Amino acid sequence: MILGGYPLIFFWQMKYPWIQIIKDYAKGFFLYDLIGGVYKEKRCLDDLFMVGLCGKLIGFPGLFNYYHLRLFPYYVKRLGPWKRRVLRERDFFDHIRD
Repeated sequence: MILGGYPLIFFWQMKYPWIQIIKDYAKGFFLYDLIGGVYKEKRCLDDLFMVGLCGKLIGFPGLFNYYHLRLFPYYVKRLGPWKRRVLRERDFFDHIRD
């Protein structure tokens, strides 16, 4: 249903912005830990893939074949932040959760 050129859901968000605030708060309150775990698992899998693809840049031995060269242009953007995250010095207290 369209009301005033906007779908009905956007109309209610524009007319009553506090509903969106309550919805975002409830989503963060109930789903923050669940979403954080999903993002952490995704980051671990991405790190594993990047080590296989770009491991020689950080001193990890591996083969460098045709498929690495085909995938490399897609991961060049992520290379800088990944190297910083992987090579960052970690302390014992980094692994303790509050």
